[in-house]
Amino acid sequence: MSIENSLLLTLRAAAAEDPGRECLRIVGESFTRQEALRCVEQTARGLRALGVEPGDRVGVMCGNRAEYVWTWLGANAARAVDVPFNAEARGRLLEYFVADASPRVLVGTEDYLQILAQTSNCDPEFVVCIGECSSQPFGDRCRQLSFEDLLALGAASAEELPDPAPGDIATIMYTSGTTGPSKGVMLPQRSYVVQAHNMVQVMEVDAADVILCVQPLFHIDARAFLTAALVAGGTGVLGRKFSVSRFWDDVRQSGATVFATIGTMLWMLYKQPPRPDDADLPARTAMCSSTPSEILRGFEKRFGVQVVEAYGMTECTLLTAAPPGSTVPGRVGRAVPGMEIRLVDDHDFPVAPGQAGELVYRTGEPFAMMQGYWAKPEETAAAWRNLWFHTGDLLRQHSDGMFEYVGRKKDSIRRRGENVSSWEVEQAASAHPQVLEVAAIGVPSEGGEEDVAVLVVPSPGAVIDPAELVEFLRRDLPRFAVPRYVEVVESLPKTPSERIEKGKVRERGITAACWDAARKG
Repeated sequence: MSIENSLLLTLRAAAAEDPGRECLRIVGESFTRQEALRCVEQTARGLRALGVEPGDRVGVMCGNRAEYVWTWLGANAARAVDVPFNAEARGRLLEYFVADASPRVLVGTEDYLQILAQTSNCDPEFVVCIGECSSQPFGDRCRQLSFEDLLALGAASAEELPDPAPGDIATIMYTSGTTGPSKGVMLPQRSYVVQAHNMVQVMEVDAADVILCVQPLFHIDARAFLTAALVAGGTGVLGRKFSVSRFWDDVRQSGATVFATIGTMLWMLYKQPPRPDDADLPARTAMCSSTPSEILRGFEKRFGVQVVEAYGMTECTLLTAAPPGSTVPGRVGRAVPGMEIRLVDDHDFPVAPGQAGELVYRTGEPFAMMQGYWAKPEETAAAWRNLWFHTGDLLRQHSDGMFEYVGRKKDSIRRRGENVSSWEVEQAASAHPQVLEVAAIGVPSEGGEEDVAVLVVPSPGAVIDPAELVEFLRRDLPRFAVPRYVEVVESLPKTPSERIEKGKVRERGITAACWDAARKG
């Protein structure tokens, strides 16, 4: 199976091979390879007709739907850069995203365009509204057209679309910051295809497979599984969003043979009351990350699927994995082919066998992973020091070659598949007039991964109401980053230079005195 240099070339090759074969199903709509190619190329030509040049950014914000896929792939086909904004981002975080990326075009449904217009002072030249649009969210600040107008512009154009170069930047995808704001991961055109080939090999899928993912397209997971289906020659199915009550119906109705999950989703599904038809599923494989080790075997037995446990990140989708039938509870597999991995200490020297160390990696494939952080050369250099990419995650390698995920070295929190920047939570909380100091940490969650907690020191003479503080934070934080726990403390541990010592804060954790949003007490 050859590796094309871009998704456009991959889709063109697939359409030439079998134009009438279904390749995409998304929220009730179905598209053949030829139909998908036509929509992608019309979108690309429509963007070019607006004057979009190679390297221009095209921002998109909406839920999963076909137009989202056409925007992503169409921007790439025009050699522009698609920038997916997290649909839950609000306030200062969303304003930062838009200002940082400075998109020339914004695409979204009316509700999200209204949010963008109210939040951002950085206006695009064009706004493209998906679906019905009864208003002009940006007013006269830019030109607005419908997605149908964009496709019509493309249909009327005969402009050739040159093949993108493998190293052209295809996407800027924002991922959690650690000691600073979120960073835009620059993914090259070829990286999507290389990572898809790796996933196809690990999951052992082919043209007969239907691959389901209900995660959002502003995350790398949904894009990775969709491109894996395309590379394998099968059908990719994207759902609207995860629902515990609806998920197994989605699997059955779609005929999914493989589905994507994260550990929290598996835990929520496993905790539902058993049903006689639990194992009556078309699926044979679930590809997952962060699966709670205590439920893995029980989940496989109850639902009749094999769990492929894997480890990856936005910067490189798949680093380690265990093929079907070889997953060990608590392990994340071995390095995938073509990936060179080391575990190192604070000075980048390899750790002794069996010891935990920071996972660093590099790949021999050209343009197979991120090319840097958008407009952040210092952060890029720091991440790539000594010519290895530093993940900030601690792992341990066992004698059988399997890796075990240990925890985070970097200051971020993993909640329900989302990376939460402690720094961004702290910045938002510091804006509250009654907060003097704050430290945000992750604490273990009953469903695996972590919940967000903040420890706050009141300003002199102030009294902090935890419930009111959480409501205050909702203005500037996406839902998944809003703290569940608030603990008011007299002081926070400091270094000699008067910086908050986060290691000691994490070691302390929270106590019974904290306020818990889940119990509102």
